[in-house]
Amino acid sequence: MKSVVALIPVKGNSERVAKKNIRNFANTNLLELKLSQLERTSCFSDIIISSEDKEILNKVKSLGFNFHERDPKYSTSDIPMSSVYSYIASEIHGEHIAWVNVTNPLVESKFYQDAVTSYSEMSIDYDCMPSAYKLQEYLIYREKPVNFSPNPWPKSQDLDGMYSLSFAINQLKREDMISWGSTIGNKPKLFVLPQDISIDIDTEEDFNYAQFLYKKRFNLE
Repeated sequence: MKSVVALIPVKGNSERVAKKNIRNFANTNLLELKLSQLERTSCFSDIIISSEDKEILNKVKSLGFNFHERDPKYSTSDIPMSSVYSYIASEIHGEHIAWVNVTNPLVESKFYQDAVTSYSEMSIDYDCMPSAYKLQEYLIYREKPVNFSPNPWPKSQDLDGMYSLSFAINQLKREDMISWGSTIGNKPKLFVLPQDISIDIDTEEDFNYAQFLYKKRFNLE
């Protein structure tokens, strides 16, 4: 199996959901939940948390995890995400990186284990492995159908499925992440996750919905 370093980016604050990574989420918070999920795997050669926030860095240090103290300017909206990717990848070690967000709370340990196994077995015809989920829906772009013809009207199961990136785990060579300024290359091999666990928390509504699903799944009502 390839030696893959799990890199977890955790900003101290978020523009749309205040303190979303460390505020209460069910019986824990998103940061500690994700670390516990990753800790139960055996597929990563290291787990590194990157943050500019002293509270977060002190927490992960107390939990025994390695960390990267990020220059605060790379946690602002003024810096393009491509620069953030290149900067962080250039600051840590490892041949291969798994960029893992804490904002996919329903993605559990076994999925990360399976993802790294799949990445290790990936053909050289591909240059990265981002996670995604299948959209079996009627899609329209610029007022035109994308994956269906209106006449005759197709059944939903007959639609050409499309895929949405979930950003639960994106794997690639570290040197590629530095040069691309991205976790996605030109020849991605998708690691497909079930849609019902792929929710990515980006808004307050996402946070509340994910928390509801998490509590229901683990009987935490």
